Amino acid sequence: MSALVEIQDVKKSFGSNEVLKGVSIAVEPHEVLVVIGASGSGKSTLLKCINFLETYDEGRIVFDGKLVGYKENDQGRDIAPESETREIRKNIGMVFQNFNLFPHKSVLENVIEGPVQVKGVTKSEAIEYADELLKKVGLADKRDARPSTLSGGQQQRAAIARSLAMRPKLMLFDEPTSALDPELVGEVLATIRGLAEEGMTMIIVTHEMAFARDVADRVIFMDDGIVAEEASPEEIFTNPKAQRTQDFLARVLNQRKVLP
Repeated sequence: MSALVEIQDVKKSFGSNEVLKGVSIAVEPHEVLVVIGASGSGKSTLLKCINFLETYDEGRIVFDGKLVGYKENDQGRDIAPESETREIRKNIGMVFQNFNLFPHKSVLENVIEGPVQVKGVTKSEAIEYADELLKKVGLADKRDARPSTLSGGQQQRAAIARSLAMRPKLMLFDEPTSALDPELVGEVLATIRGLAEEGMTMIIVTHEMAFARDVADRVIFMDDGIVAEEASPEEIFTNPKAQRTQDFLARVLNQRKVLP
């Protein structure tokens, strides 16, 4: 089975700050890859490069057989036409730390916006699928509510439904619970866990170590712009090989007391 996402020696700098220093990862269809690491290690930048919300300076990112963001030629490469990048993005859903819902639209209107405006789905078809998704994420009774009336956890679940409405082949989650009160984290993680059980291909950046261990097929630990270790959840959390991984987990798990 060929990889759905292939990241090959990707580098990215902001001025003199090299954030990604040659990252290589492959993600298979239906795989859940969880990315852990300290703040500033390059995790969020990597996610944004995958759907070209950030350009990358060197290397290649291939999604579903297509080079992301660039057109290669005899002289090297040029930025791809925006139309080509938009076509790729149609198949990649992304959920951010902040919910980014349209405040003047209802939950249902937020969910159907993308399919109707971007994919040209009929409104009736979009509504039918949106109602299925809102039921899936536990928000069927909130379809006509405005985002401002929802809790943070409900808003994030609405944001997940909005991304799923585009029927993506890949979902990216950038610390989806970091803006939530602790008592609301569980409902969002349960929604993501359900997607994993259904076979959705996902790359998840998270600080929730117990969740990472539970939901991941594979875990990578990023440190200072590189993949310092890559292994199964069991190996990463019970017998990490790299000293940097050991130090990070000892610090995080001691603070949160979430794993033995």
